[in-house]
Amino acid sequence: MNRGHEQDLTVNSVISKPMPKWMSAAAVAMGIVLEYRALSVLLSEGIEYGAMLNMTLGLVCVYGAGISRRLYISREGVVREMHSWGRVLRRVLPWDDVNYVSLAFRGNKMMAFFEVDTTGWKVLFSKDQEGAVMKVLDEMIPDVEVEVLERH
Repeated sequence: MNRGHEQDLTVNSVISKPMPKWMSAAAVAMGIVLEYRALSVLLSEGIEYGAMLNMTLGLVCVYGAGISRRLYISREGVVREMHSWGRVLRRVLPWDDVNYVSLAFRGNKMMAFFEVDTTGWKVLFSKDQEGAVMKVLDEMIPDVEVEVLERH
């Protein structure tokens, strides 16, 4: 399989933007400061509510800095990924399970709903990604009906 061709068939959702590096660094720095303050209070004064709160918030800051989400369509199907400090949790909706696709437009966004039985997955794209999304759908599920609901 040609790797370049596979990338041509991957379309990222608009929510797939990773956290900026400066924001991750700021969250880690804030977490370290909160942890330091909590630890210094715990060692000097014992267990206090404020110290426990700082410790919890510090851990949340550090943990949250390592999380990113990605939602996209590819040769495999509709893919949801959550990256967390080196771990990747991945769910795939295979193309074989998709019964129907609906596209709705509002402003500069396009919502794609991939129907599976009585439920489905929603994926938000930019309106200018319509051609790329249709290319993937035409190639991967040519027999499935794609309905365009609204176009503004």
